Amino acid sequence: MSKILFVAVLLISSALASCSNSETMLNIPIEMRDGVKLYADIYVPSGEGPFPVILSRVPYGTQSDYILQPAYGKYFTDRGYVYVSQNVRGRFGSEGLFTAYVEGQEIPDAYDTVEWIVNQDWSNDNVGVMGESYYGYTSLMAAVSGHPAVKAISPANITLAREKQSLDGVFPIQASGLWTLNMDDIVNGEYQDTDSLDLYHLPMITLGSENNMRDSLWRERVEGYLKDPSELKKSAIREYQKIRVPALHFGGWYDTFTRGSIAIWNGVKTYSENPDVIDKQWLVIGPWDHDSMSVHIADIAPATTIGKRDFGTKAINTYGETVTEFFDYFLKGKDNGFIYTKRVYYFNIGDDDWREADEWPPLSSEIQSFYLNVNQELTDKSPNEDSMSSYTYDPKNPITITEGTNIWLRSSEMKNRRTLLERDDILIFETEALQKDLEITGDISLELFASSSAIDTDFTAAIVDVYPDGYSLLIQEGILRASHRNKDESPSHINPNEIYELNIDLWSTSYVIPAGHKLRLEISSSNFPRFARNLNNGEPFGMSDELKIAEQTIYYGERYPSRLLLPVIPALLKTKPSTTSINSL
Repeated sequence: MSKILFVAVLLISSALASCSNSETMLNIPIEMRDGVKLYADIYVPSGEGPFPVILSRVPYGTQSDYILQPAYGKYFTDRGYVYVSQNVRGRFGSEGLFTAYVEGQEIPDAYDTVEWIVNQDWSNDNVGVMGESYYGYTSLMAAVSGHPAVKAISPANITLAREKQSLDGVFPIQASGLWTLNMDDIVNGEYQDTDSLDLYHLPMITLGSENNMRDSLWRERVEGYLKDPSELKKSAIREYQKIRVPALHFGGWYDTFTRGSIAIWNGVKTYSENPDVIDKQWLVIGPWDHDSMSVHIADIAPATTIGKRDFGTKAINTYGETVTEFFDYFLKGKDNGFIYTKRVYYFNIGDDDWREADEWPPLSSEIQSFYLNVNQELTDKSPNEDSMSSYTYDPKNPITITEGTNIWLRSSEMKNRRTLLERDDILIFETEALQKDLEITGDISLELFASSSAIDTDFTAAIVDVYPDGYSLLIQEGILRASHRNKDESPSHINPNEIYELNIDLWSTSYVIPAGHKLRLEISSSNFPRFARNLNNGEPFGMSDELKIAEQTIYYGERYPSRLLLPVIPALLKTKPSTTSINSL
């Protein structure tokens, strides 16, 4: 570091900026065990300390407009907390090299940061760690670090297992791949522009280098896709075991990591080595996408629509208020009743209100089968006639969808899927117009009997709410690479034209399809550019540029009972929050 720059850093570090009802210290260096300095902004409340501390460790810049950290600082100092926002290693002035999602980096850095915090005069040794997306991950790693001052965490919109590398065998370009290219500025920790990239480029491994971009993180992610899924699961379990503190987990029905948020909540309950915290895991899932959950903290009004469906205002302020109640209980010792609240709160789209449960899925949900049938019917009656439907999947011409549980898209921008009916590489199965409301609450899956002319290919599924005027709104979707049909086991190719029973995970939701609407099931083999195309050649992902056409066949009927499994809530069993619920819900 040059002498001039060193002096500038010292001046900035010692600068005090006044903030309403608090004191703000910018660019404070915190030294790690290896001598690397990570820089943090510290927001201290007025009044006599010491105070409990909330820490967020971010890769996006502590002063970035994107993650609104100064607004968080004001929000929590107004509520009696010191708020520490730190740039992680190798990002935005913090020294060292950024290596995404590497436990060996984030665990010791979290521990050393907390150790520094507890040695400050303004700290009372009670630290909570919170964050969304990557800094949800760093909050988990702070718990895994085992520092005794970490008393509670609140991770949101993040995963620890399969979704890091792939979703049931399929590489998520927009959620994972482009993020790594966007973040791979090793010079100054800022961003590379990925908006103009040609995502049809092959082989995918050279997408960054062919566009003169730094691509070390991209290559690590593409090559990491090849990891054995069973090893990813074992790694996640090891981390669940080490999370020994109460946690408030958040997710959104339209976030790309919904499944991960639920899995972490359930994983800690199942595997934590501290039995005292197994029953101190809360899960809140709202009508949010990846970015809209917390913007109210900065007095930004989030969207209250999904496509043309308006879900109202009851979820707008949930995040900040609920996190505060949680930390008030575990960091301040306030007797606010939080410990007596239900462990699961979820927003129902349709009733447009919050529900509560002890478990996820709720015990009140009942699995109802909707069978694929002749004449493109979707019916709750078991079919007695065998049939099949076929289509051609050409990776040169994938179905291009920019909506859904996509990290980069606001759910309010959800488009009308009716236009997909014009394609001949998608199969449609529909119910008759519903005679009464149908509530889907829980985990959705599709049992599909299928064959392909390829030795590996993908199958996609989506469930859709079809309005009386034909408008079609996505509810949830899923994808499965045939070679990953055994999920957490090692992948293996399929035999061409052999029939396999595949189980496609369509994730989770709580959604009411109104009477008069139809339920539609869409089946195809691509969802681009959210997911990388399967080239149908059986070669490792990212390494090939050879495309092959695949002939796909779906079987249904008495012999091959392909069916959609929906978790349905009977009308009499709907449970709205009780008087002991979290106040903000």
